[in-house]
Amino acid sequence: MRKRSGVALLFIVPALALGACGGDSDKEEITKLIKDVNNDAVKLCDNATKDVLKLAGGKAGCVKTARRAPKQSEVRVQSVDVNGDKASAQVSAKVKGKGSQSQKVKLVKEDGDWKIDL
Repeated sequence: MRKRSGVALLFIVPALALGACGGDSDKEEITKLIKDVNNDAVKLCDNATKDVLKLAGGKAGCVKTARRAPKQSEVRVQSVDVNGDKASAQVSAKVKGKGSQSQKVKLVKEDGDWKIDL
C-alpha cells in the first residue's frame, strides 16, 4: 500500500507545483501556496490535508516522495474558483521531458489556512 500511495503523491506534487491567479484574499493565499510548493515540493507536506498525508504514508512518506518530484517551469494559471472553504485552481506548466500539462488542483481551508486536498 505504501508504494501505491507514493505513486499517487507523485501525481499530486506536479499538479500542485503549477500556480494560481491573483487578486486579494483567498486567491492570493492560494497563489502563494502553489508557488511555494513549486519552488520546494517538500512544502506540500506542511500544506496538505490529513487525507493527503495519510495517502502519502504520513509526513515522512510525503517528504520522501516530494523530494523525487520533478520541478515545474513556466507555471501558468488558467483559473481559480473559491467557494467558501473549498477551492480549485486550473493550472498548467511545462514539465521537463513531458511538454505542457494542465490539471485541476483542489484545496480546502482548514483552521484558517488553505491546504492541498485530494
